[in-house]
Amino acid sequence: RPMRIFVNDDRHVMAKHSAVYPTQEELEAVQNMVSHTERALKAVSDWIDEQEKVGGEQPETESMETAAEEENKEGGDQKAAEQLTRTLRGVMRVGLVAKGLLLKGDLDLELVLLCKDKPTSDLLEKVADNLGVQLAAITEDKYDIIQSVGDAAIVIKNTKEPPLTLTIHLTSPVVREEMEKQLAGGKGRLEPVTRWLETRPFPLLVPLAKSALQFQPRRLRVCKANGLKSCVIVIRVLRDLCTRVPTWAPLRGWPLELLCEKSIGTANRPMGAGEALRRVLECLASGIVMPDGSGIYDPCEKEATDAIGHLDRQQREDITQSAQHALRLAAFGQLHKVLGMDPLPSKMPKKPKNENPVDYTVQIPPSTTYAVTPMKRPMEEDGEEKSPSKKKKKIQKKEEKLEPPQAMNALMKLNQLKPGLQYKLVSQTGPVHAPIFTMSVEIDGSTFEASGPSKKTAKLHVAVKVLQDMGLPTGAEGKEAGKGDESAEETEQKPVVVAPPPVVETVSTPTAASPPSDQTPEQGPILTKHGKNPVMELNEKRRGLKYELISETGGSHDKRFVMEV
Repeated sequence: RPMRIFVNDDRHVMAKHSAVYPTQEELEAVQNMVSHTERALKAVSDWIDEQEKVGGEQPETESMETAAEEENKEGGDQKAAEQLTRTLRGVMRVGLVAKGLLLKGDLDLELVLLCKDKPTSDLLEKVADNLGVQLAAITEDKYDIIQSVGDAAIVIKNTKEPPLTLTIHLTSPVVREEMEKQLAGGKGRLEPVTRWLETRPFPLLVPLAKSALQFQPRRLRVCKANGLKSCVIVIRVLRDLCTRVPTWAPLRGWPLELLCEKSIGTANRPMGAGEALRRVLECLASGIVMPDGSGIYDPCEKEATDAIGHLDRQQREDITQSAQHALRLAAFGQLHKVLGMDPLPSKMPKKPKNENPVDYTVQIPPSTTYAVTPMKRPMEEDGEEKSPSKKKKKIQKKEEKLEPPQAMNALMKLNQLKPGLQYKLVSQTGPVHAPIFTMSVEIDGSTFEASGPSKKTAKLHVAVKVLQDMGLPTGAEGKEAGKGDESAEETEQKPVVVAPPPVVETVSTPTAASPPSDQTPEQGPILTKHGKNPVMELNEKRRGLKYELISETGGSHDKRFVMEV
């Protein structure tokens, strides 16, 4: 649980996060544009595939043929084999949309279109021309489609508010594979083939494309932060800081996401948003981005790579100094200055509970266009019968408690007639495991005494004596009669266990069968012929017995339990 000392920091961070978080209308516009484009690209892929089959074109390379043959021999599914032969293999969300890190004013979205071979200008033109036709068939919304051959991309703009721009980058894993082969040959580093690979950060694109072709992620964590709610919130707040403060601008993007994930993910307990932000500032203030620091390992590269390798010495020193200053402000309760907001009042007005709280972790639902794995199966309807929920058990307990109130016992009646009576303990006899208490009470100069296995029972017996002396009903007759009926039914249903007859020292309470006398018999402890408690003797003879509670009845003043062994 988050520590209480960071409650004020949590309030400020969450208030800032709410201020920079996109509105519901903006998120719906992004979701609609992305989903429409994904469906249209799927239709374009089907159309191109049909055109190639009709034309008898077989543009597969030998490597692709070998991969497809091996897959068919292994008995892989036909859909996977067919996907390998398609010109357009799939579309993937990247950047802020994929990671759920959109802020207010983030109007530029990105998708990656994975091709089987290196993308060409002819392919780009064919996809862009048919994309407009497919979008018109899918939705009534109007989109402007622009071809950017120099960037190997297709740009889509909507015609309504908010003005969104979606860039579809065409690429292929073949480019990376050829570059790795040529680099291994000793010819030195080659320039990327397309400007798309030249202008984009390498860790974000090619490993992502490769993981899509293998149907499982390689070592890519486009941020493992999705499992850490506070981590996603801190990343969004620090993205806003990178926009406001030029010193932090070099950390924007992938380095910032890795820094937050590694700082918060290595904590030994869950942290609130305020404490998580302070932990990130502490890591930066410790000097990990300095030239002699440890740096930030990039998990997307095969070889050890520093994600902040592009920073120069001055930028590293400025970021470290700024983080130290921010940490100092946070330690002295001035986190609002770091966040660029006014301080919040010490006592916030209570807000009405929202029935549908906002889920800050997931902004845009995942795409189902290319989904091959089924979602989690829904809960079975008859599952409640097999394992009733805790809520249902609580309801049952409440219903059991809502029984008609029981009649008052003798002690309650006497206290109602003679309030303020003082009951005194006269003596305590018998062994430790089976004591006998004798209680007394004085009423109008007369003293009444009675015994019982507990002080409560002894007081009850004293009250019975007093009421009988006054000629009033004790309330025990009806209970004893009902108890006799219940015990008769139980003996018919339950098997009878034969045991040695216990030696009973009776001081029993008067019943309907026994008329009251001057000396009222009272219920004493039940002992066996060896003078022991029956439960103790049974446990000595049969160890490990389990006693189970079958039912519980009666009000709080008169509980009755039925046990089974």
